[in-house]
Amino acid sequence: MSKNLSVIVYGRMPTEKAYGIHAINQAKSFKKQGYQVSFYYPSTNNKKTIKESVSSYYGEDFEFEFKEINNFDLTGLKIFDFLPSWLKKFLWLFKSYFWAKKLQPLVLDSIVWSTNPLVCHALKYSNSIIFEKHGQGKWLQKVFIKKLKESNFYLIGTTRTSYEELKKINSKSIYLPNGVDTERFYPNEIKTNNLVVGYSGMLETYGFDKGVLNACKEMLDLMKNYKFKVVIIGGPEYKIDEIKDVIKDSKYVDNFEFENRIPQNQLAEKIRNFDIGLVPYPDNIHTNLYASPLKIFEYLASGVVPLVSDLKAHRELNIKEIVFYERGNFKNFAHVLTSLLDKKAIESKKVKILELQSKLGLDFRTEKIIELLRL
Repeated sequence: MSKNLSVIVYGRMPTEKAYGIHAINQAKSFKKQGYQVSFYYPSTNNKKTIKESVSSYYGEDFEFEFKEINNFDLTGLKIFDFLPSWLKKFLWLFKSYFWAKKLQPLVLDSIVWSTNPLVCHALKYSNSIIFEKHGQGKWLQKVFIKKLKESNFYLIGTTRTSYEELKKINSKSIYLPNGVDTERFYPNEIKTNNLVVGYSGMLETYGFDKGVLNACKEMLDLMKNYKFKVVIIGGPEYKIDEIKDVIKDSKYVDNFEFENRIPQNQLAEKIRNFDIGLVPYPDNIHTNLYASPLKIFEYLASGVVPLVSDLKAHRELNIKEIVFYERGNFKNFAHVLTSLLDKKAIESKKVKILELQSKLGLDFRTEKIIELLRL
């Protein structure tokens, strides 16, 4: 089996979104297993492009090479903003296929890993192709996923629903939830003074509010009887402004702290200061069945108690240290949170979370992928 491995992302890099750090962490883990790793991504030129190198943004000296491959960025055109949503998605996906075709001579002798089914299909003549399904997938993606039947395709579902769908297409499929870089995400010594409830991540995904605003409304009310601080790390900026509008006239406004964009090399340190980490994702098809819960792993690895909506994709992790509330029911969220706003209760839960650390890293996950390739 080839020891050359190409991680391919068709998306903005660097990025504050979860797909970027997951792909990088997976590349690092393959490197630790002895693979010669190259990381390919497209050039972008739009208003969301972060004008910083991948290495400096993520704050590490990586032992593999990042390769930016030239790409005509449709999203940078002014007319693109005025196109209907379905056409934007079609053009973006269509472009990913032909961009990947340019990589064919560069990756012929390597194993390919990607979360984009069009990229995988475009490179089907490469050595072995690993496709990871993250999210529900749009209609064109679903068409190309169904084409991943050849003997050199290996499919990974990051939720049970994704896995069951992939297994019907190709028997060489496994269920593997996310892991986390435990060299970066690790806990502080347990010292709980003023309790901190935190959230880290995007405040909306594809137009869906991720529940943080409603959670903040309930926490604002709880502050009448409980002393704690709320830290929100995320964007976009207008979503932060929505929360600020709710709390601006409250006497507890100083109990809230906001940071819009934190470089990845600083994020883990911020999360380590949380006592309780929120994942209040909404009940829709994407989040309930397909959302990959990377944030839960980051909290747990940092010794933080996760307070999580009881979505199917979250429940199936089967980690008893996760605290659940009834999805979409923010009165129940407030009720469950009150049981955690106690220093002794938090300290007890953190001790149990520390026992999980060896099970949260990516090494186990990568070993399972290598086993799949050797079937």
